[in-house]
Amino acid sequence: MKRLFIYIVTVMALFIAGCYEDKGNYDYDTVPQVSVSGIEKSYDFYVGSQETITPTVTWTNGKPDKVSYAWRINNKVVCEEESLNFVVGDLPVKAGLYAEFTITNEDLGVEYINRFNVSVYSTYYSGWMLLADKGNVSELSYVRDDGGLYADIYKSVNGTDLAGGACALMEHWLPTSEEIGQIFVACQDGPEYSVELDGNTFSKMVATKDEFVGDAPKDFKPMRMNCVTNYDYLISNGKLYVRNIQASYDALYQDGLFPNFPYPGDYELINLGIRGNLLFSNDIICFDKKTSSYMLVRTGEMKRFDYTNDSEKAFIPYDMGKTVLDGGPISTATPTDEFLTVLKSNLENKAYVQKFRFSGWGAKTYRSISEVEFPDPSIINENTKFAVCQNRPYVYIASGNVLYVYNNKDNTVKPLRSDFGRTIRDIAVCPTNYERLGIALENTDDTSKSDFMVLDVSVVGDGKTLEGMEFIGKFGRVVDLIYKIGNQWDTY
Repeated sequence: MKRLFIYIVTVMALFIAGCYEDKGNYDYDTVPQVSVSGIEKSYDFYVGSQETITPTVTWTNGKPDKVSYAWRINNKVVCEEESLNFVVGDLPVKAGLYAEFTITNEDLGVEYINRFNVSVYSTYYSGWMLLADKGNVSELSYVRDDGGLYADIYKSVNGTDLAGGACALMEHWLPTSEEIGQIFVACQDGPEYSVELDGNTFSKMVATKDEFVGDAPKDFKPMRMNCVTNYDYLISNGKLYVRNIQASYDALYQDGLFPNFPYPGDYELINLGIRGNLLFSNDIICFDKKTSSYMLVRTGEMKRFDYTNDSEKAFIPYDMGKTVLDGGPISTATPTDEFLTVLKSNLENKAYVQKFRFSGWGAKTYRSISEVEFPDPSIINENTKFAVCQNRPYVYIASGNVLYVYNNKDNTVKPLRSDFGRTIRDIAVCPTNYERLGIALENTDDTSKSDFMVLDVSVVGDGKTLEGMEFIGKFGRVVDLIYKIGNQWDTY
């Protein structure tokens, strides 16, 4: 049957009415017309999920005796009912697929087409990851963007527990790859310690202790992993381990081995590894606790920031008498990455906020921007959590049971929400939507468990909990929370 588009329906209806004058007694004023509402312009579907769309179909001039329906995605009919109801299976995992809902008046042979787009994602494409300490074991859970909860996903997929000593989560990718990345799960207890997971399935790829030449270091306590072009950087027990990867853009995950001895020097790195643009920056910013100094890790080497050639000299980046508590990029517009860090004085009850940048193509040049005294140091202690936004002037700060928002442009801080009534364990912003903030809290009834919710921290949202994104007592004692990006290009 020849397909007729809706914008020529009126003309064709007149023609058909004339042709069927003796049989159907139709005329222009009595041709059935249909309107459809309740279909959005675009949808996100997940492989393996049951997806539904229930439109409102309204007929004028009467409903035809014979009507058929067809839902097509990527030119494939997936459902032939008035409401879409199907399990996502044999569709390409791809954004922006063409889709349509077609209603056919079989009496007249006329089709009414409603177009929309569908993006199909793998089951675990993007969402929130929560790492929890459960005593002798650790627990990794996952909350998808649509509210799908996968509690203790590591054990569900791999059939065994993570090692104890939950420490941190990191997501990393091959250079410029459009594939979903891998997940580094840092646990500090043996025998398994930290592991690398496939971002598509959460299945274990390798234990980090098996990625060394010979045995793992005797004092192995994995803290953080950063992977850039030609180099993987592992921080364990305050020391830096460097793996050189010969291949560049055709590299593979776990390509080569780490030496079982650290980068030389008398230093103690904290659990910090800040990176700018995920696609075009290969620098990692660390901090040495022993000398109160920033350290730049670049092309396999670690050195102090270049203060000598810093034209601004807003602060001295070494021997500061301060300790970095946290930080992150506030802008990653190529070729310049700008960063913000929060520091605590080693000797007095003062806190500071520093900004600096690395600019240029290739070996970027360091420039300091500013240092200001934080307006309320009483809210900052060793348990305070921070979440730095990009392209918005905000840093979210969790102290005790209060969530604060700090404006780094006017150096002011104020409470955003103080109604939780329980300790905040961790916070994280979504790197693909900085108006979304994940927050893990101590459970009211059982302190060994955690609650989790996602807040709308847009100007109009004002920290309200998103509907369908609140989970009570579903997790162990959360020690780290991050947003799983999936495809690194989604941040660009």
